Amino acid sequence: MEVQARKFYSQRNMYLCGFTLFLSLILNRTYLMILDVLRLEEEVMSYRGESTGKDKSQGQLGEAGGIGEIGRLKRELEKRDKDIEVLKSQSQGLSDEYNRLGDKFHVSDGTPKKTK
Repeated sequence: MEVQARKFYSQRNMYLCGFTLFLSLILNRTYLMILDVLRLEEEVMSYRGESTGKDKSQGQLGEAGGIGEIGRLKRELEKRDKDIEVLKSQSQGLSDEYNRLGDKFHVSDGTPKKTK
């Protein structure tokens, strides 16, 4: 009976050690995968031009030609292009209105035209 009990305990201890070893390997691999995901997320954010706390501390935003700076400058350029288009349309509208009012109130004999 005592021999069977020792055999049971040794088998149990072997299974526990094996499971602990397996679990430690799984946890280590999971930890490494999480670190890779975080690193890749920071890399994607830098490609998109979004700033992170790590970038600011390393001074990478000040470098000319950095990938993050290029993305930021492209967004600024698109914004300015939209602003220029809006200003062009406003200018065209003002010019049309000026010409319309000029034709309406054109003074040839000293009195404005009456359309009614």
